[in-house]
Amino acid sequence: MQIYKELVESITLCSLEDKDEFWNNFINRAARYTYIRNQWETMSKEEKMAADDGRTQAHTVVITSLNTLARIVEQEGRDASWRAKLGNERKGIGDFACFVSYITGISNR
Repeated sequence: MQIYKELVESITLCSLEDKDEFWNNFINRAARYTYIRNQWETMSKEEKMAADDGRTQAHTVVITSLNTLARIVEQEGRDASWRAKLGNERKGIGDFACFVSYITGISNR
């Protein structure tokens, strides 16, 4: 939750006109990855094998979106230490994407 709070705060403080577009892209990509990951539970082995490349690609796009947000924040001289705290482990970043989707879903009810 702390990393999420720091991420949101750093984006909020940015003055870049397109920041909402970059933020929304991240939210949409996290939601897509979360959906795929949730479907994994009910897939057969064959279905998982067929969907694995798409899941990996969705995961990579989430990572790219986070990196883009961090660069935007850094370019404005703001604190992007949340990105280093999140780390580079794919599994952890995937968990974070699911967490962001959860937070977004709950806060928009």
